[in-house]
Order: sequence, then structure tokens, then C-alpha cells
Amino acid sequence: MTGHSPDIVENKPPVLSSSEIDKLLSMTLIANLATTDDDGGIHLLPMWFLRIGSNIYIPTSHHTHKYRNLLARPRASVMIDISKAGLNLKGVLIRGRVDLINGDEARKINHSIHLKYVTPDALNNPDVASYLSKGDNVTVNVHMDHLISWNLVDSKAGRALDVGGWFRPHDG
Repeated sequence: MTGHSPDIVENKPPVLSSSEIDKLLSMTLIANLATTDDDGGIHLLPMWFLRIGSNIYIPTSHHTHKYRNLLARPRASVMIDISKAGLNLKGVLIRGRVDLINGDEARKINHSIHLKYVTPDALNNPDVASYLSKGDNVTVNVHMDHLISWNLVDSKAGRALDVGGWFRPHDG
């Protein structure tokens, strides 16, 4: 017998449509950036991001561990999701090649990323400005070479948990 059993295929969660993926990637959410350490371990961090075309841009500094990882191994995974109680889970996992952008181009892109998450007035605050403007001197450009999405909200189990109210709320 080849392929999947009917039970497995039937229980496979729905994926996001292209328009749902576009909407999710335009939202002000936190991306989880994964890079690979020298020993094969995963270095995983929450990051601000901005999607431009078919790329995800993430600000960083040339002093960071992730930057050193990406210099040595220019590939990354990025997960961007909305995770709520029960199976109210949807998101995308992006895997791809990475380009590291420096100089004026990086400062320009990073400024746009910063403005996605904070007000212009925040960038005038010396404490915020020194951290963001001086610290973020590199842009990580993750190419969306491979994308996986999920939408457990619209799965049979997700709908049943929601209708029945059979889930525990998240802390926080």
C-alpha cells in the first residue's frame, strides 16, 4: 500500500491560503529566527521583521551570535504565528538562503522595520534610538525558498474545542 491512510489525510490540518499568508506576514507579530550553531545546535530568537516581496528582513548587529552563525552558514528558518488558546493556531514556517546587508541599505531597511513596531517619537528618545539605530547595523534577508503553513483553527478538532469551550486559556 502506498500513500497515506485515509485517517491521516482526513486529519491533516488545513493550510493558509495565499491571501491569508500575505495578511499574516503584514501583521505586527514577532518572528522566531533560527540559525545553526557550529556544533549543529539551533540558536532561536524572537525578532522584529518586515516582509518585502518574497523576502523577510530582520534587523541585527554584527556583534550578535546569530550574525556569526549566518556568516558561517547562510541559511535560516523563520516562524511567524498567531497562537492562542486551544488549537487556535495558525502560522508559517519559512526556510531559505540568507543575505546579510550592511551599510546605508541596512540602516534604511532597519529604520522601516523599527517604524513597524514603534512610533517615530520612540526613535527620537535617546535610549531607544541608541539601542536600535546604533545596535542594528545589519539586515538579515531571508529568502522565502520553502514555506509551510498551518491553520489548526479551521481543523475539525480546532472547531470542536472552540464550540465546546474545552480548552484552557494561556497564561500571560
